[in-house]
Amino acid sequence: MANIIDYLKWRGDIPFSVDPFNEIDALILCQFGYIKLDNCVSADLSEKITIAEAFSNFDCKLVPEGERIISFDQDSELFAEMAHSRRFGGMLISGYRNIVSTEEDMQFSAITCFPDDGSVFVAFRGTDGSLVGWKEDLMLSYVQQTGSQLHALDYINSNFMGLNCPIRLGGHSKGGNLAVYTLMMCDESIRSRIVNVFSFDGPGFRDEVVQSPEYRAILPLIKSYIPDGSVVGRLLGSGSEHKIVKNSVNGIMQHLSYNWELERNAFITVDKTSKSGNVINKTINGWLDDFDDTERENFVNTVFDVLETSADNNNISDLKGIKGYASILKSVRKLSPDQQGVLFDALKKIARSGKGAIFSDHDK
Repeated sequence: MANIIDYLKWRGDIPFSVDPFNEIDALILCQFGYIKLDNCVSADLSEKITIAEAFSNFDCKLVPEGERIISFDQDSELFAEMAHSRRFGGMLISGYRNIVSTEEDMQFSAITCFPDDGSVFVAFRGTDGSLVGWKEDLMLSYVQQTGSQLHALDYINSNFMGLNCPIRLGGHSKGGNLAVYTLMMCDESIRSRIVNVFSFDGPGFRDEVVQSPEYRAILPLIKSYIPDGSVVGRLLGSGSEHKIVKNSVNGIMQHLSYNWELERNAFITVDKTSKSGNVINKTINGWLDDFDDTERENFVNTVFDVLETSADNNNISDLKGIKGYASILKSVRKLSPDQQGVLFDALKKIARSGKGAIFSDHDK
């Protein structure tokens, strides 16, 4: 079935004046946010260039192997199709910011796009290939605010206070969480101009956030999309009604935007999520229910102590293959007895939660 690259090939010649901005355009811009545009796009919002111009300055071969995420090849193709299309090629972009900080346990990136309809679209990047980015995702379960959430809020408040036009926010994966958080927390003068927020399989929030009046007030503006086997998009709570998108693959790879099916200018949807995705989510949520915040933090820190010791460049790609597994096992053996206890106790709880989820799913 068709995906976002097919959409660009088939409908990329249609301007926004003929076919207004839609949910597929939003996902394309959110996926575009994963592309490393350092030295191609200015951080200054007033220094705009077109997507076509940015592409002419971009060379995918210069992106280091260690910084290439799983969708790198498809992202490069997406960029080329956008640049050569009438719909996106002349679209102005600016305000590119990309920060990865191991000291802050934070990975953040954003870019501002100017569709030819008088609006702006801010795309927040999801988790990249850095270990710190993956660690920050898990920190959502036990901290009130993450570093990337605070950077996202600063990005909006510092750049859009005086801009008088409709604003859309969006992001895939963690980027969706950042978009929703920013809507909830930004200055009221900016919030009043935000017309909607797109969250594509973005994780949710702790219960105290979801139940707060501030969060409830923004729910009508949130457009949430998850694949039928969603795992990431159902972590923690959201309170949103999800549009469930049909997928061309099974398992965790459903998280990738390129596997989401569409027809013309809309997603193909289904009525309910898959059984396999339900089992995984019950397992994870069962584990979270068994842990208090301190236990979650200790487990996450222990796991990433192991991974950071195992990876030469603090990147997920360093952990691939037999060599990566061997390095992880070697690092586990170097843990203190207390750290090993934290790790193995957590794994036992996860296994117990998984067993309970499987049996409860079979009962249905």
